[in-house]
Amino acid sequence: GGSTITQQLAKNLFFSQDKDFSRKVAEAFMAFELEARYSKGEILELYVNTSYFGRGLTGIGPAARGLLGKEPGEMSVCECALMAGLPNDPEALSADPARARARRDLVLAQMERYGMAGGGVECP
Repeated sequence: GGSTITQQLAKNLFFSQDKDFSRKVAEAFMAFELEARYSKGEILELYVNTSYFGRGLTGIGPAARGLLGKEPGEMSVCECALMAGLPNDPEALSADPARARARRDLVLAQMERYGMAGGGVECP
C-alpha cells in the first residue's frame, strides 16, 4: 500500500515483489526516473500492460480476454472499474466474485468522485 502507479510500475519492471525497505527506496528513485522519461499516459499504459490480474494473466489485454472474454476497448465502465481493482489483490479477487464486485464498486465510487465516470453508473 501507499505506492503510486509509477512506483508500482517500477516494481513490476525492475524489482521483485519482496516487501523490503531497501527495495522501496530503490523503487522510489526509479519512479522519479520513469516520470522524467515518460508521460502520465505512457506510465499508465506501461502499468496496465505489466500488472498481474490473477489466474496467471499479466497485462490488460490477456486479462480482459481471459476474465471477460473481450478486448480492452470493448469493456464497459463497470468492467474497467473491475479490472482496475484486481491488481490490489489479484488471486483473491479473481477467485471471489463477491469480493471483486465490492472492490469494483469502491473503484467506481472513486472514479465518480474524481470525474472519471459519470454519476449514477449502475453495474450488474
